[in-house]
Amino acid sequence: MNKKISSLICFALIITISIPVISIAFAGKPDKGPIEKKVFIHRAKPDNPGKPSKPDKEWYKYSGIHWASDDPSVTYTVDTYGSGLDHVDAFDTIVVSFETWDYETETEVFGEGSDTYDSQLTAGELDYVNAVVWGNYPTSGVIAVTHFWYYSGTGELVDVDTMFDTDYDWSLSGESDKMDLQNIATHEFGHWLVLDDLYNRPARTQTMYGYSTYGEIIKRTLESGDIAGLEAIYGE
Repeated sequence: MNKKISSLICFALIITISIPVISIAFAGKPDKGPIEKKVFIHRAKPDNPGKPSKPDKEWYKYSGIHWASDDPSVTYTVDTYGSGLDHVDAFDTIVVSFETWDYETETEVFGEGSDTYDSQLTAGELDYVNAVVWGNYPTSGVIAVTHFWYYSGTGELVDVDTMFDTDYDWSLSGESDKMDLQNIATHEFGHWLVLDDLYNRPARTQTMYGYSTYGEIIKRTLESGDIAGLEAIYGE
């Protein structure tokens, strides 16, 4: 269903959930602590969103949560069912969005992707499968959701999922009345690093700028702050 909002803009809300697990500290090894979950939710911008709670002092924000390895080569599985797009073309676009981040560092952050179709693959459940899917979020106005789980004691990521909302029509060519997949996906995969959203207007050219709109393609490529954030985590 295409919700035609003439000036639709998205923002991300972060929710943290603690998941009780048994955690044991062995001699010489840190206690990983319980697994916690965070969620980035992109919604339509309200008429009067107000100002960010604090200014963005840098062109990127990084929480310190990270993949366990310095050369993680994160694998992922994609199910384009429900996207309304050609399966092969949509999968290839997802791969390009991941590779956009890899291109700017010598580290292989993202590894091979695999594709499936009309499977039982889901987002939002801790199953240790990094998933990219389409689905219907129960709240209106949500464009995409990225979930991630990490050990609270070490900040090590254990699972990340992204879901694009089927309430909206999707495009591979920047059509003005649809969400551009490469644009939104490249932004969402910045959350897989885990880079936060930026909200100050001077940062609006950055891929991790927190607002998006129909037909937008500016986030397909990385800008100075996005690259600086990536290199701060994984090097040049």
